[in-house]
Amino acid sequence: MGYAQTVTPQEGLFFGMFSNYAEARVEHFRRGIFAKTVQELENLSDRQLNDIGIDRSEIKERAYQSVYHGQPYRRDLH
Repeated sequence: MGYAQTVTPQEGLFFGMFSNYAEARVEHFRRGIFAKTVQELENLSDRQLNDIGIDRSEIKERAYQSVYHGQPYRRDLH
């Protein structure tokens, strides 16, 4: 006979504070990566952007999708 373990959500002031802090740190980290990605892509020439399949008008959207949704901003070259 198998056993199942039920996990109940933690409650309490400390857990809530830690959880909110952890979420804020992750968001801060993602915003930094997003800003750095946008900056680096904007520093590329139009030819370099064309080589990786990005139009200059798509930089922010591609960077957002990459950082927040794990989608590569580069077009697949297969």
